[in-house]
Amino acid sequence: MNKALFLDRDGVLDELVQYPDGWGAPRTPADFRLRPGVREALDLAAENGWMLFVVSNQPDAAKHQTTMESLREVHDELLQQLHGAPIREFFYCFHRSEDHCRCRKPEPFFVLEAAKKYDIDLAQSWFVGDVDTDIECGRRAGCRTALLEYPHSNPRRGAQKPDWVSPDLGHFVRTLIGQPSSYGSQPED
Repeated sequence: MNKALFLDRDGVLDELVQYPDGWGAPRTPADFRLRPGVREALDLAAENGWMLFVVSNQPDAAKHQTTMESLREVHDELLQQLHGAPIREFFYCFHRSEDHCRCRKPEPFFVLEAAKKYDIDLAQSWFVGDVDTDIECGRRAGCRTALLEYPHSNPRRGAQKPDWVSPDLGHFVRTLIGQPSSYGSQPED
């Protein structure tokens, strides 16, 4: 069986954007900014045997804050800035929370689908995110969980206790594979 890192997108791979209604996902390609060290962290994880997936809620078109075309363009910009990073598959839920769909985090639907499709051992895998719904999703799926302390996500966390806390994706990956780190202790294997 394979081991995987399931990654939230906004606040993990890319920067959140400040809008009049608060911090949120990029709504246009011009708003998209990859977080520092992300590409290197993805490569390092893949080189060390981790399959990589992105699992993200993207409800802004359903909320009439942008269009589906713009969300597709944001995804294309992500791909361009990642320059062929080894991500196996992207799973996006475009529904609002009030739609009560089965694919919106914290529901583990996409994680479980990936596990079936790619023969993933969820007990040996991690869900990495910056908010409580990420941690809850990973826990419900049977993964270990890592919370990245992205500053603009602060209001959306605190109710869930992750297995590991890290300042950013690069630090988490380096610690996970046993490279020296100056923050906290190593997550359990």
